[in-house]
Amino acid sequence: MSYARSLPGRPARRAGLSALAAVMFLGLFTLPLAADEGEGVAPVTIPNSRMLDIDAAGSGKTFRLMIWEPRTPAPPEGYPVIYLLDGNAVFGTAVNIVDFRSRAPRTTGIEPAVIVGIGYPTDEPYDLVRRSYDLTPSAETYNLPERPNKTAWPPVGGADEFLAVIENDVKPLVGDLFPVDRACEILIGHSFGGLFALHTLFTQPDAFDVYIAGSPSIWFNDRHLMREVDKFADRVRENSGKRNLFIGIGEYEQDLSPAEARGPEPEKRRAWKEGNRMVDNARDMAAKLRELEGPDLQFTYTEFEGEDHSSVVPALLARGLGFAFAPEESE
Repeated sequence: MSYARSLPGRPARRAGLSALAAVMFLGLFTLPLAADEGEGVAPVTIPNSRMLDIDAAGSGKTFRLMIWEPRTPAPPEGYPVIYLLDGNAVFGTAVNIVDFRSRAPRTTGIEPAVIVGIGYPTDEPYDLVRRSYDLTPSAETYNLPERPNKTAWPPVGGADEFLAVIENDVKPLVGDLFPVDRACEILIGHSFGGLFALHTLFTQPDAFDVYIAGSPSIWFNDRHLMREVDKFADRVRENSGKRNLFIGIGEYEQDLSPAEARGPEPEKRRAWKEGNRMVDNARDMAAKLRELEGPDLQFTYTEFEGEDHSSVVPALLARGLGFAFAPEESE
């Protein structure tokens, strides 16, 4: 039995149909091959997957869910569930990792799990305006750096609203579709998604059991998270319940990668990266969390050699999911 499965949690929700009334099914998740499909040409599909749009009851906003079901029957306690932010961009990668590695859980440590990619109704990998709002914490005032393209920042500060959508709309829907293990819910986010994951852990730690924060944007709003982690320390000391956290970041997230050094305007790129202090901030956060590590917080921090802010994502998913199912075995 995995460590995550031993966590205390709520009973599994059994399959039903009550939450489907507000859902529009879009069929199997597909990737178009070409604008004009001729004879013998068909879309590429991700087996055992479905894509659907939901209108969140509280906000009225539309979100796109990409859901993958394991090939094997659910265990008695239900499937673990992986909630994946920026689902449009990384759902396929996560499915490949879990599908392939969960076929031999005794050797890989990865168990069959439902994957829920949470994204937006677009064919683009990101909706940059909506994610800037949904994934960032609220504050009375904001001090944000100038964006590289000199444009104004879109609205920010909707993280708590977005978490409410996950809790009140997404999780009940998933629980109606599958038998799920409510004691093994995993949240994965990268960049602003990593910011969201840490903010959720620090402010509402009971929302998930395992948090995987990749390249978290700790620089956001004068290191807003550093103020939140101090309050989280009190929760940990009060024995608020076991939580597991993995933070991963790429070696070249604060310095130029070889490709960037050869690219246009490398000094401007260097100035932006040095200003955000991605690696230094992650190390500062790791140092604070190391002081809290113990029976109520299992924590792992990893810097991925040779990876930059985008190339780190597959490595983060592979290593982070290994941690999710066996955190006590991670370095």
